[in-house]
This record gives sequence, C-alpha cells and structure tokens, in this order.
Amino acid sequence: MDVLADIMSLLRTSTHLYGKLDLSAPFGFKFPGEKGICIIVLRGSCFLGVDKESLVPLVGGDFVLLPAPKFYSLRSSPKLPLRPVEQITSEKEFHRTRLISFDGGEGPPTTLVAGCFTFSSPESELLVKHLPPIIHLQASGNRATPWFHSTLQFIAAEAAQNLPGGTAIVDRLAEVLFVLAMRTRTDSFSSANPSWLRALTDPQIGEALRQMHAEPGRPWTVSDLARTVSMSRSSFADRFRELVGETPLGHLTQWRMVRAANMMCSNRPMKMAAIASAVGYESESSFGKVFRRVMGISPGKYRLTKQIDQSTPIQGTGLSCEPWGS
Repeated sequence: MDVLADIMSLLRTSTHLYGKLDLSAPFGFKFPGEKGICIIVLRGSCFLGVDKESLVPLVGGDFVLLPAPKFYSLRSSPKLPLRPVEQITSEKEFHRTRLISFDGGEGPPTTLVAGCFTFSSPESELLVKHLPPIIHLQASGNRATPWFHSTLQFIAAEAAQNLPGGTAIVDRLAEVLFVLAMRTRTDSFSSANPSWLRALTDPQIGEALRQMHAEPGRPWTVSDLARTVSMSRSSFADRFRELVGETPLGHLTQWRMVRAANMMCSNRPMKMAAIASAVGYESESSFGKVFRRVMGISPGKYRLTKQIDQSTPIQGTGLSCEPWGS
C-alpha cells in the first residue's frame, strides 16, 4: 500500500491559482495567511518571510507550499520594511483583474503566481499539522525532475497568455506540483521535526505505517506491530515515537478517526455502526467517545454538518483562495 497516495486522497485538495503578482524593487508586502498557500516564481527574485521563520530567498523556477502560515511576506531586500498588500490594491480591483502590480522603479521585475490548495474536509487538520512551515522546491535543486521544470514553464505560459480555460489548466498542473512537493520532502526532515512524512522512509516504521493504514480495523497492539517489522516491542515503540512524534496507538487512533470521517463524507454514507466496526470499534458508543475526543465534535453532528455544507470547501484569506475574507 502507498501511504503517501492514501494520504493525498484523504486530503482531497483542489487548486485555485487565481492571481499574478508583478513587482519591481524596492518592495515589501505583508499578506494575511491561511492554509495551503502556494507560490510559483516565474521570473526575478525576492525574499519570502513566513511567521517567525528565517527569510527564504526565492528565484525564478522555485515552487513554495506554505501549509498553514499565520502571515507571510514578499520583499526585494531582507531589511526592507513591510506594509499590508491592501495598500496597493482594493479587493474589488483585484477580483476584476486577478493582478497585483507594483513598480518600485529601481529594479528588474519579479513575477509570481499565487493561490492555494483547498483542503476540503476538517479531518485534513490531522494530516497537515505534521508538515513543515515551508516546503520549498528550488529550481536548481537536485530533487527537481525535468518534467517539474516543464510544468512550471506550462504554468508561466498559461499565466502570461490569459487564454480561455487557462485557469483550469494551471489549477490541474499545480496539483501535480503539490504531490511532487510532498513526495520529494518525505526524507528531508530533520530529527528535530518528527512527522509521518519523515517516518515513511524508514524501512521498519514505514512498513508499520503501511500495515496500520491498510487495516485500520484490525485490533492492533504495539507488540503486533513490532512483530510485523521484526523489532522488539520497546525498540519499536521508541523508534516510532522518535520518527512520528506520537505513540503507535496514538497515531492509529487518529488515522482511524480520519478514515471514519472520510466514510461519513462518501457518496454512499455508511451506517454509523458499520463505520465504527470498520475502524476497529465494537460499539458505536466507544467509537463516538473517541471520535469526539479526537475531532472535537460528535459523529452525528459531524455527519449532519457535512451533509449541510459538504460542497463548500474550507477557504482562506489574503493571497490564498478568497482575498481579504471575501
């Protein structure tokens, strides 16, 4: 089983690369953050700031995914002061043109395409929380594949020509970049940042994850999991927590609730008793208690909420899905 593919299917992203930024130095703008922001640098260079992280230099051909920033900034020089982007364009004007333009008059142009990956369900929170604050695919990086560069060129061409259907084409291509960004970062996290992504590349812990994800309804114990990957119970538990950042059964519980939530949102929703059984619980009441603890809402209320508003994605503000809270 491909754990990363399974996680991607549960994230159920849709893409909205809705706007272009044409900026020339000196410039420094601050944007309100939201989940799933992405930035593609078509030409030029700038510095990206995300919350309290160190500034990241960007150049043409770079792709950046920001899973959940509180705010972020773009500036032509590290020491330039920032001002809110609302000062150079109105919400009404941006909706009409899908363009933010600023001419500082002293430097070459920097052009970016910005948008977001919309996560269509609240259970995505349990997965996105393990991502690093910045996922940066560099144009010159060894991980970049030839088709990665080709995809960026296609996006640049579509953004420049503004032809019918161009937005849909760019959205689809950006979803490919999202999966690539996730795949190329599975083995690049430091020991200070444990996550399921880091654990996927470990032969034994990665296999344990695959086993759990493939059979969430199986009555797993830590001893069972350790045996499947030929480790002692204590060594397995320590190694799992080191890489994933939580206990094996803690991760299993969260994954079971993610799968249960997904079943509730399916085209043919299952009965609650069947969902509870499918994720390893003998009774609806025991399942309901765990679901409420992990998801913060009862299964019944969760299903009702999804039925009422299933077609409405979680949207952001700023340079994400819908600017300035619209």
